[in-house]
Amino acid sequence: MAPDQSDVKSGKPDIEEALREASQKLYKAATVLCPNMQDAEDALQDTLLAACRSYASFRGSSSPTTWMYRILLREAARKRRARAHDPFHPSAADTLASDEKSPFEAAESSDEYRALLAALRMLPPRQGEIATLFYLEGLSYVQLADALGISVGTVKSALSRARTSLREKLEQRAAIKEVPDGLPE
Repeated sequence: MAPDQSDVKSGKPDIEEALREASQKLYKAATVLCPNMQDAEDALQDTLLAACRSYASFRGSSSPTTWMYRILLREAARKRRARAHDPFHPSAADTLASDEKSPFEAAESSDEYRALLAALRMLPPRQGEIATLFYLEGLSYVQLADALGISVGTVKSALSRARTSLREKLEQRAAIKEVPDGLPE
């Protein structure tokens, strides 16, 4: 699909270029934001379709990637809500305990990194979204505010709460690892 004249005049990249630049980043974020790989892949696909359908209405007040993160956050939240009401689907805790790993996770060999991913998934949804986009995707406060539709001050406050929660989750995990396997009888 070639860019139309308005895209060339506005400096807005064509949709193919925007999707190419964002797709890997969105996939990486989806694997952390969603409780399992199927939901992550579905959320990514729904995000890319929504971006294609509504790209003409994209105002360009943020980068196309930031705009697509906002779509992804909505899609991931929709997947989490749907799973919460599905009695035939395993809980998020059961899914996270499984051996199912994304290619992104499999490529990461560090125990600390895997602990961070697990801790991010255990955070409340909004804190997990903010921490994932800040720490793993490198979004700035302003980009986060644009992606989430909130003020920069709210981003800073939420990120502070996410840091505290992450620290607690990681400390709990470290304490559990230090408990010896065999307990005295």
